[in-house]
Amino acid sequence: VYERNGIPIGKQGYSKWLYVVPWGFYKAVMHVKDKYRNPLMIIGENGIDQSGSDTLPHALYDKFRIDYFDQYLHELKRATDDGARVTGYFAWSLLDNFEWRMGFTSKFGIVYVDRKTFTRYPKDSTRWFRKVI
Repeated sequence: VYERNGIPIGKQGYSKWLYVVPWGFYKAVMHVKDKYRNPLMIIGENGIDQSGSDTLPHALYDKFRIDYFDQYLHELKRATDDGARVTGYFAWSLLDNFEWRMGFTSKFGIVYVDRKTFTRYPKDSTRWFRKVI
């Protein structure tokens, strides 16, 4: 469900099916904690996309992604403070790549990949992540 009473549940990402809902991340982690007797959890994918047509250098300035990760990691910290046993977290994704549903029209990586030369360029979110971890 992307809306409640006609109001979007959060800001929409580039993909029409992706919304920014940090409080929902907290609720999902706590649901697993409560329903399944607090198992060890690893968050395998979490991230936000941008248009695949963004070019250099604009594509490197991804403050929206930094804000996304900052909010989601804050909610993850809140969940672990409330007892959830999360032992790993992986950003979605390290590199811009072929996304199974959107092809190259959407990019999720914290590293921009020039598809003509395959040169990799760290986005602003890469430097932010480096400081956080």
